[in-house]
Amino acid sequence: MCVREPEGPWGVPEGMSFRDWIRSEAPPGREDLDYHLTTLFPPVRPRGHLELRMIDAQPGDDGWIVPLAVTAALFDDAEAAETAYRTVKPLAERAGSLPAPCNPLWDTAARSGLTDPDLHEAAVTCFAAAAEALPRIGASAEVQGAVAEFADRYVARGRCPADDLLSQFHGRTSAHDRP
Repeated sequence: MCVREPEGPWGVPEGMSFRDWIRSEAPPGREDLDYHLTTLFPPVRPRGHLELRMIDAQPGDDGWIVPLAVTAALFDDAEAAETAYRTVKPLAERAGSLPAPCNPLWDTAARSGLTDPDLHEAAVTCFAAAAEALPRIGASAEVQGAVAEFADRYVARGRCPADDLLSQFHGRTSAHDRP
């Protein structure tokens, strides 16, 4: 958190909470709050568009293609969007009224990922809907192939790319680990 100074660089008060700052003798103004919001990095950040923070964290030079293609298909194609909505609605209800990361679904997703049967089923359904939508939204054969390969290698098997790294770390390879 940065606190503006009348002149010179902004200060970073040690041990000051956001609550302390709001209640201080010099509380933040609108510009301070606007700047503070730019420092928050949730997985999805609305900024007049959706900024998906996980896309640039994918492995490989072209690791961003699959999450971008699936997201675009699920948002841009009405049929895929409806399928995704109907698929994740029960999961949202399972999450309850607590916000992330305090709700049980968030905890399950963080701990179990696609080994959780409900999350696995939802991911398989959403990836299938995205794959069907990609030709309708004009995705190239290369993009369609990348999504299909990812879905087969990871989603269908209840895995993620981190599983490959864990296997390498532990020196294991099995049919489950191979592409």
